[in-house]
Amino acid sequence: MARMGKAGISLPRSNNQARKGRLTMNQIMSMLLGATMPGKNMPRFEYKRMTGEQLRTELLDMAMPVFAFARIFGVRPQTVKKWLRDENDIPPWVHVALGLLRLEGALSEARQLAAEHIIRDNQRPGAGEFPFLERADEITEGNGDDDD
Repeated sequence: MARMGKAGISLPRSNNQARKGRLTMNQIMSMLLGATMPGKNMPRFEYKRMTGEQLRTELLDMAMPVFAFARIFGVRPQTVKKWLRDENDIPPWVHVALGLLRLEGALSEARQLAAEHIIRDNQRPGAGEFPFLERADEITEGNGDDDD
């Protein structure tokens, strides 16, 4: 007799049962398909994905360079560039973050919070710990020298 698995799937008692031909390919496929029915292993939400062009437009509208967005949100500039080229999906949080940055005073606050969070600039080791703390506005300034 078969035993029941966590997902309510009838499982063979041992691998030998499957090897001895007691389970047909149809039975095995039915078990596998039953384990991946919608609602079992799917994420709860589906999000409308932002395109690279939409991200580019948002960043331009805010006059925010790629490296500045990357510094504030702790992602590599190359990652943001891949998003812009639609090489990688843009995570849902980016849409929310851009919307929040449009609130009055939010960009300044984001700069300050990032400055408090960036311990060191590995490309400018002489700047010491928390290199932007006294100059949080510099997080969104520069020439993009932190590109990988």
